[in-house]
Amino acid sequence: AQDVDYSKASTINISKGGIMLSSDVPHRPHARIEIVIFSPNNNEQAIFLQGLVCWTGKAPATYSENKGYYVGIQFSGISELQETALDKFMETYILDQ
Repeated sequence: AQDVDYSKASTINISKGGIMLSSDVPHRPHARIEIVIFSPNNNEQAIFLQGLVCWTGKAPATYSENKGYYVGIQFSGISELQETALDKFMETYILDQ
């Protein structure tokens, strides 16, 4: 059996190319991870994506919702269906496009 670690993170920034998370876990750069994006009100299908950790850094303590680390992840191998779902998510939930 393969060990799988799960951690919950908050989205700080998202684009078609990747995502920046606030996380309790300092994910290792170059690690391949799976990302599941849920809509804020959980009324839509979750988006499942693959990514590569590009960087990890200590998060500033200026916002109470910040966890200990910021993690930058580049999406990899996105299908057309995933890209469409991501576009729809960003249209719906991202304010300044």
